[in-house]
Amino acid sequence: MAVVVGFIPTEVGFKALAAAREEAEQRGGPLIVVNVLRAGVTDDPRHANDQQLEIARDQLRRATVRVEFRQETTEDDIADILLDVVEKEKAQLLVLGVRRQQDLARHLLGLTVQKLLLSADSEVLVV
Repeated sequence: MAVVVGFIPTEVGFKALAAAREEAEQRGGPLIVVNVLRAGVTDDPRHANDQQLEIARDQLRRATVRVEFRQETTEDDIADILLDVVEKEKAQLLVLGVRRQQDLARHLLGLTVQKLLLSADSEVLVV
């Protein structure tokens, strides 16, 4: 069954990528890596550039399942893009990397993560 990972090019994002690979291999794959770009925003550290995508590809090169990379652009909610991919791919699992910050887990994990946890038609693994 398919595993989708919402990828951001940070330390926690690469940890989520590793966890997603492991889950996809256990479940028989494929693994779909999605990096969402905000339209009109140029300096967002969550946007993966070509070099960061190549590092991610290298990390997954020896995966025993098919791996697909996607960069999606939205003017709307990042969560909606990930939920759409999960639905279209009939994914069994959505993997998210969450930065560990204080301040009550940054007000209960942030709106995007909350929406994904409450709305995904799949299991959700938070790394």
